[in-house]
Amino acid sequence: TGHLVFSTLHTNDAPSAVTRMVDMGVPSYLVASSVIAVLAQRLVRVVCNRCKTKVSLSESVLHDAGIPPELAEQANFVKGRGCGYCQKKGYRGRIGIYELMLVSNKIREMMFEGRPTQEIRTLAIQQGMTTLYSDGIAKVMNGVTTLEEVYRVAKRTEQDVISV
Repeated sequence: TGHLVFSTLHTNDAPSAVTRMVDMGVPSYLVASSVIAVLAQRLVRVVCNRCKTKVSLSESVLHDAGIPPELAEQANFVKGRGCGYCQKKGYRGRIGIYELMLVSNKIREMMFEGRPTQEIRTLAIQQGMTTLYSDGIAKVMNGVTTLEEVYRVAKRTEQDVISV
């Protein structure tokens, strides 16, 4: 009846929310006709600003993370040494990494058809969705958090596009 509703679901990523709602008993036609967007979020620890030091990552680590060499050259990779301010942890505070899936007409059609989550995810990425992993890597490259933190909360797929 025209009411905007916000809700929370426990899923691994934004596209999985579609499947989760259907699994909970919401008919796919209702999900498809009413969902405008889905936002997934995870928290990562922020490297302590008082003991932050620049580090370099090996080629194999960069390759495994999916970070192209030309972007790695411009990156600010850091690690916290640990100090009194951060209680020797090297981190102080947390920040979100996000994945926003806007429901386009094509995604809506796929939802209505009950297509698999992976197909919806693939299309959402093709249409410009930044994944949790990609957003996390951007924060790693900007010296906000570490690769270990991103690995802790997000999984890399071959579809993840790394850019800054």
